[in-house]
Amino acid sequence: MTHRALAVDEILREVIAYVIDIHPPTAVSLACCAKFFEEPTLSALWKIQDELRILIKTLPPDSWRLQPITASTALATIVRDLP
Repeated sequence: MTHRALAVDEILREVIAYVIDIHPPTAVSLACCAKFFEEPTLSALWKIQDELRILIKTLPPDSWRLQPITASTALATIVRDLP
């Protein structure tokens, strides 16, 4: 059972935004712990992505490669055709 306050969409989204601001990995855990949190949390997390590398890493591991450019930067390359 979920607290009634979380049934108000604006409150739910504020709670999720707060969790993302404080510690994004906790927001991922929140999305995985209950179906109720999944869609709004994942939606909020995708909005803050600032690079495609994270999306590319969701592909099969043998389909991409990371090539270091600097100590903190890498180039993500797709290395085979995808079905």
